Amino acid sequence: MTTPRENLRKLLDGGSPAWSPFSVDVGASPGFTEPVLRRFREATGDDDPAAYFDADWRVFSLACRFGGQDPAALHGEVEPGTWFDEWGIGHWAGGLEGTLEQNYPPLAAAASVSAVDALPLPAIDTPADRTAVERFQAAGYPVFGYAGSIYEWAWWLRGMEQFLMDLVSDPAMAEATLGKVEEHTTRLALATAAAGVDVLCFYDDAGMQRGMQLAPALWQRFVKPAWQRVLDAVRTRFPDVRFFFHCCGKIDSIVADVVELGFHVLHPIQPECMDFAEIHRQVGRRIALAATISAQRTFPFGSPDDVRREVRRLADIVAGDRRAIFLPSNRIQPETPWDNIVAFADACRQLREESRTGVRLTEFNFGRR
Repeated sequence: MTTPRENLRKLLDGGSPAWSPFSVDVGASPGFTEPVLRRFREATGDDDPAAYFDADWRVFSLACRFGGQDPAALHGEVEPGTWFDEWGIGHWAGGLEGTLEQNYPPLAAAASVSAVDALPLPAIDTPADRTAVERFQAAGYPVFGYAGSIYEWAWWLRGMEQFLMDLVSDPAMAEATLGKVEEHTTRLALATAAAGVDVLCFYDDAGMQRGMQLAPALWQRFVKPAWQRVLDAVRTRFPDVRFFFHCCGKIDSIVADVVELGFHVLHPIQPECMDFAEIHRQVGRRIALAATISAQRTFPFGSPDDVRREVRRLADIVAGDRRAIFLPSNRIQPETPWDNIVAFADACRQLREESRTGVRLTEFNFGRR
């Protein structure tokens, strides 16, 4: 019998898989926000959504931490409860669990390239203990691992308004910030690949609901070459590793660039912004597309039947070759009814069972594996 790892590899290498894979995670990022994860534990008594729902991959990511002494020292006054990530970027949730209200960029006041250069790179906790990766793969599952960002981290470091201004009025500062991020993303991607991870997951939101956050020409001039260098560095040393790219919003103007760079998965084809059938028609033979259920509309505000119908609608679009991966369009938000999550997992497992048996089923509830 084909394993999930073999099945995914066939899809990512351009073939028609035995079934369309699915997960409740978003690549290597947890698909459940903290309140949803708590609800999952209460409902199931389990701690592992991927195992409980029999998803098609498992996750292993390296830990990173701030490379300097005190990230708070990079900032002035911040809101109580602000936490700092590996770059020293401050994040404040605004008092509402599962959300993010404000970022504090550590390079907001940087006035020179040397100030950018002085920011310490994140420290990566290596060497990695490969035991979990090897255990997952021995059980037949591919492993996805978080591997970084380019544009998104750059504006988090500088502040969005300032970074967008840099791209136009101070390209040297923009290049310095992007170069700093590229250096760490390359290091993290290589270390993650060295840990044995099958699919490196990159996250780089560049879209809004109605278009790109920056002009496509600017993305192509500044961001695309950085991604090319990162992927080439990994391909040179780890040719068997595959690449997942998350980029929210209406990004149809750069989809061809994403394909050209050699990413193997594009997530999401955001339902509010792009037409999955049209993108699949254009590039579906060259890249595996994420057939996504809206975390903005269908998951929180639809019914279980709405979720099932959307899974089936997307499945019918790719029925000829099954070249899609079923996922939430983003992390599942706190207001999402539990029954909608169960409906999604059951509908995806139904598709898998139908693909294996060749029989279209009418019953959705498979229960726990």
